Amino acid sequence: MVAAVTPTVAFLGLGRMGSRIARNIAEAGFPIVLYNRTPATADELASEVGGRAASTPADAAREADVTVTSLADDAAARSIYEGPDGLIAGLRDGAVAADMSTLDPATVLDLNRQIREAGASFVDAPVSGSTASVETKALSIMAGGSAEDIDRVRPVLEATSSKIVRVGDVGAGAALKLAVNAILFGLNNSVAEALVLAERAGIDRTVAYDVIAGSAVGAPMVQYRRPMFEHPGETPPAFTIDLAVKDLRLILGLAERSGATMPLTERSLEVMQEASDRARGGEDIANVAEHLRND
Repeated sequence: MVAAVTPTVAFLGLGRMGSRIARNIAEAGFPIVLYNRTPATADELASEVGGRAASTPADAAREADVTVTSLADDAAARSIYEGPDGLIAGLRDGAVAADMSTLDPATVLDLNRQIREAGASFVDAPVSGSTASVETKALSIMAGGSAEDIDRVRPVLEATSSKIVRVGDVGAGAALKLAVNAILFGLNNSVAEALVLAERAGIDRTVAYDVIAGSAVGAPMVQYRRPMFEHPGETPPAFTIDLAVKDLRLILGLAERSGATMPLTERSLEVMQEASDRARGGEDIANVAEHLRND
């Protein structure tokens, strides 16, 4: 019997989430090539995990059986995937590319077309979870693509996740991630409003959060965001208000194209945009409460 060959992975996009995901993949034993638009970030992580830092996305892809990307937005994704030095230009024939970003499904479908034309396959694999979820390898992944392609990337994605669900064809993962985020932002803003209301009624913030977190609305997000709500500004932002504004615009764009009515999400965008306009865009979404306290 011929032993299975461990695929080489190229990982591109080493931000707060991406760097942790890439580390998990490397520590699971996959040979890894790293790329980041800030080269020093890739150099440092490559040195720590025993990988190689690539000079361009195409350079990273040429060595890889599986490429994985984790990027901030659609513009960043296109800058990495497209162009003469882009990931698509370097893809091996028969390789599979997986993207873990939160993107517009229309962008995902266009990238899929280009990747297919290059002789490779694509899986959109956005994640639900926080940086803490990455640390415990507990991300939930919504995968869009053929069952065969998802199975090809599954061993790599399992290095950083506890659950991988095929939700449909390419583009379905991106669409469902936006639906999940619509709930997340609505819950975040509801917790912020309720907490400020309790405080204005004379209730201690910690006592109020105890009750909220122990109630029917005590979802995982309410639990792990507790320090950010209780002690605003004392921990680095995990999900910025400006990033939420970006996602909310994608959600409402998809809603308009698909004919869905989302009045609560429209209000979530208004609140987040107001906070951003008041110089809170780089702060964590929990600081919507600070915006409301000072409104």
